[in-house]
Formats: sequence, structure tokens, C-alpha cells
Amino acid sequence: MNRLGRRVWVVTFVAVALFAVYETIKTLLFPEMSVVTSHIVTVIVAGILTFFVSRYALHRYNLALSKIKEQQEITEETNRLLSGVLATMREGVLIVNRQMDILLYNNAATQIVRLPVRLPAGVPSERNDQDTSGDNLLPIAYHLQTPPLKRLIEVTRNPAIHEAFRQALEAHAQTEMRVEMADLEPRSFQLYVAPLGKKLAVGVFFDISQLEKLERIRREFFANLSHELRTPLTAILAYAETLLDGAIHDAENNIRFIEKLYKHSARMRDLISDIADLSAIESGKVKLSLAAVKLKPILGDVIALTESRRKEMKINFTLQVPDTLLVQADRTRLEQILFNLIDNAVKFNLPHGSVTVTAEEAGDRVTVHIEDSGIGIMEADLQRVFERLYRADKSRSRKIEGTGLGLAIVKHLVQAHGGEVAVESNLGRGSRFSFSLPKAVQQIETPVEKERLAISFADHP
Repeated sequence: MNRLGRRVWVVTFVAVALFAVYETIKTLLFPEMSVVTSHIVTVIVAGILTFFVSRYALHRYNLALSKIKEQQEITEETNRLLSGVLATMREGVLIVNRQMDILLYNNAATQIVRLPVRLPAGVPSERNDQDTSGDNLLPIAYHLQTPPLKRLIEVTRNPAIHEAFRQALEAHAQTEMRVEMADLEPRSFQLYVAPLGKKLAVGVFFDISQLEKLERIRREFFANLSHELRTPLTAILAYAETLLDGAIHDAENNIRFIEKLYKHSARMRDLISDIADLSAIESGKVKLSLAAVKLKPILGDVIALTESRRKEMKINFTLQVPDTLLVQADRTRLEQILFNLIDNAVKFNLPHGSVTVTAEEAGDRVTVHIEDSGIGIMEADLQRVFERLYRADKSRSRKIEGTGLGLAIVKHLVQAHGGEVAVESNLGRGSRFSFSLPKAVQQIETPVEKERLAISFADHP
């Protein structure tokens, strides 16, 4: 607009100069012109000059309005883009001024600090304000606060956050730090704060809680893995040294030592095999050959594999699965899932205990439940039993043979089938593992299957 004003002033000055030149020439060339005629001619010339000056000014003004409108459209489009970006960001964004007033924030920030989630115009306000899980938050892009503005100290008392914004506003320095926020459960954030012009600062909160959890699990996995490998390896070295020192000629003990060597070597082999198997499953290299298979014959085969341990501990099995129930699954991997769960139900059971296997249909899904009357699992360990090499009862589970990878393999194989796995447990009263699989509708029954079914369940109620 200043530029437009300068141009109009220049054109007006030129018009006045032309009018002065015209008056001078008219006076010199027509000295005898009457006053009336001179006045009429002067008015006509002045009107013409005024018309052109006003036309020029209006033209320039319309051009300026057009540019202003174009800039407004660009600004609105930019705001819409910013709105969309902020709405889809998982990171919390705060913009504050030099008075530490919060000018702008997105919905993710409301889950980090105490800021309200506002509804845009035209959106009904029927929502549960007590729900802070984040699942029901409306996709509001961003919020420009109107007075009274919330101050940073009102929404968080964390001194590290205040210091980071102060450094950005006063020293115009970028700051990066890790901050912890106390919520229903502690969460960790990586905070980046940077100056935004001379009077504003922007802070972005990156939630690193899950990354830290995964890092902790990774460290625990390698610590447990080294322990699991070290134990049989130490035993193998000890027995090998004993045999080399002359025990190989001891007729009474040499066979026993070799059996121990074989036992610990087999344990290392199983552990390495399970690690390789789990790695292949997690990386998606395992391809499933899905087909309609009967569930009950597979259960019979798996139960037969645990017969020796079952008889040793006098475990009673109860099987409640319809004969014609079909699931859409890879038969080999389904056997692996069932064996790991049923074997655990026997190993971690009590003498003269029981194991109950049931299956139920719900829509297009089949859910299998494997319930035991064993030692149970502490509530604090329930969320971690499917982690690799995690052992709930470390004092007892170390004495029970196994690699500690069975439940992790079960979880990934069930998910590869498109199902879910869950566990319920009461310490000292037993556990109930459940997993779901897609239901199959194709009926497949051959004489071979009938014969195997009769053999598998000959000794099982």
C-alpha cells in the first residue's frame, strides 16, 4: 500500500505540473481570451487530468487488492496445510511468546501437558471429556488461543521445559533434552526447542517411551540369551574336561558324563533353533500354507507328544472340541502353537493337576483356550510373558527344561495367521492361554484322518 501511495503522489504531481504548463502556454498564446472562456477551458482540462489520475489510482488500487486477495488465499491454503500437518502429527507442538503465553498447540500436545482439546465451529460437543486415551480425540488441526491465554507454567511445572523455552526466547539458542512426564504411567520425551523469529519459540515433543522400552527389552534379551547359552556351555566344558582328565576310562561314570554332554548340547541346539525360527517368523520369511484343517486330530497328536511328562506328573487332560470344527491354518505351524502352549501347561503344572482344552466359535473366528491348574503367573509379569527369553518365575523356571522362546513364537505365529493371543492367570491357581484363528468352512475328512483320530484319542478322554 505504501508503494501504491507513492505512485499516486507521483502521478498527481505530474498532472499538476502539466496543468501549470498548460496555464502558462494558454496565457502566452491567448492573452485576449475572455475570463469566462478561459475558465471553461481550464475546468475542462482540469477535469480531464483528474479523470486520468483517478483512473490510474483506481487501476493501481485494484491491482493491489487483487494481490492482497491472492496472498490471503495463499495464507489460507498454507494454514490448511499446517492444520493438516499438525493434526496428523504424533508429536506435541507448542508455540509460546516472550511472555511464556501459549499461542498455538496441536492435539498431541494435550496428551503431554494440561491443555484443553477444543472443538471447531459446527462440531457437536458430545464427547467424553474424561477420556484421555487419545483414541477419541477429534482431528482438530491446531488451536490459536484467544484471550485469556494459558501460560506455560499453568500447563506444566517441569523446570527443564521452562528453561528450554527461556533459552530459545532470550538467547535464541536451540535446545535438545530428554524430559520425563508423570502421568498414569511415566513417559519419556525428547524435546526440541528453537526460536521462531525474534518473539516466538516452538517446542516439539517426541515420545520415546516405546523406544526406551524396546531398548530395555533388547538389553534384557541379550543378557538372558548370554545366560541361557553360558549355562549349558559351562556344563559341557566341565564334563568334557572331566572326561579328558581320565574319567573317560571310568566305567561307572563315563556313560553318565556323556549323557550329560548330550543333554546340554541338545539344549543349546534347541535354543539356537528356536532363535533362528523366531527370527525367520519376525522377518516375514516364514510362508504359511493355509488350508482347512480339523482342530481335534491335531490336538490329539500334540497331547500324545506330552504323554511321558503327563504320566510322570499324573496330569489329567480334558478335551472339549467338536469333532467337525475346522480352522484356516498352516497345519505344521498350528501344531507348533499348540505344542508350546500344552507343553507349558504340563511343565508348569502341579502334580495330579489338570489341563483343559476347549474351543468356541464366534462368527468367523475360532478361539482355543488352554487352561491349567498350575503355579500361575504374577500380574506384573502377564504383559511380558510373550517376550523373548522372559521368565515369570525365574527361581523355578530355570530348573524346568526349555528355551524360553516358546510363547514368543506362539505370539508371532498366531498373529501371522491373523489371530490374537491372550493370557489370564491367578498366582497359585493356574493360567488360561487363549488364541484365535480364522474359521474354515470347507469340509475335509479322509479315511486317513479318521484312522489317526481313533489312534490319537484311544488313551485320552
